[in-house]
Amino acid sequence: MAMIHLKGVDLYYEEFGSGDRYIIQAQQYVSPYCSYVRLLCEQEGFHGFIIRIRGYAPSTLITEDLGDSWYDVWAQDVCDFADAMGIGKFFYTGHSHGAGIGWHLCVNHPERVIAFFASGCGPHRKDGQVTGGARMQTILAASSPEKWLPYAEQKAANNVKCLLPLVDDPVEGENARKEIEATRQFWINMPAVSATLNPKKPFPKCRTEEELIAVLSTIRTPILMLGGTQDTISSPDLMLRSLCAVKGSELILFEGVDHVDLPKKFRKEYVKAITGYCQVKHLI
Repeated sequence: MAMIHLKGVDLYYEEFGSGDRYIIQAQQYVSPYCSYVRLLCEQEGFHGFIIRIRGYAPSTLITEDLGDSWYDVWAQDVCDFADAMGIGKFFYTGHSHGAGIGWHLCVNHPERVIAFFASGCGPHRKDGQVTGGARMQTILAASSPEKWLPYAEQKAANNVKCLLPLVDDPVEGENARKEIEATRQFWINMPAVSATLNPKKPFPKCRTEEELIAVLSTIRTPILMLGGTQDTISSPDLMLRSLCAVKGSELILFEGVDHVDLPKKFRKEYVKAITGYCQVKHLI
């Protein structure tokens, strides 16, 4: 277990690879066992860090409500982490809420991000609901221990369902089994203070689609978006909206995959897509 202390907060992180081709991912949780970031480091020469964001153990738990500032704070934590590691500029990647952090990095700290590989990235539609539906389900389930355990078991099982066919594979079986168990432990042991954390949707100060598009259109960071055609959280139409808003961005859609399976089921394809994008853009 690796921990780093940054300006009053401790962050847990995993490290892979070496060298100065840095890539950072920040999430409430991502297992390293079947990770595309790990593959990028093992196969393509990246030096990767997966950060557990503040609010989720073993990183520092947060009891105060940061209101509209959660994603800005998490983005600043990524930059502070990079500073502490002696990293100037870096590639950033994230899935779902981790992609939300990436969007805020591109707006708040564009000078730090070489490129953003955005998975299941939305951002959420500005439809009058300040919090996403999936997040609200978690918050409501955490209202009592009786509700939480069956919800957590279901959530964990859904998050690793694409790995079940691999458990007896002679090459990938061990990592699949480890990821399945680690994901279950994360969900069933999540403290209520973490489960009820409500960062709202990315760019919470934008109240309409027009306001969000105006913010996204200011981004000049190279962005590769990766999505699934069956994703009901970050649906293809939302990513198409973002593609049209961000000048020079690119989008790859994987057929027949949902939000939670996307980065695990297509982790090998992610490596090819990200590496190919970097080569075409002369980023590596």
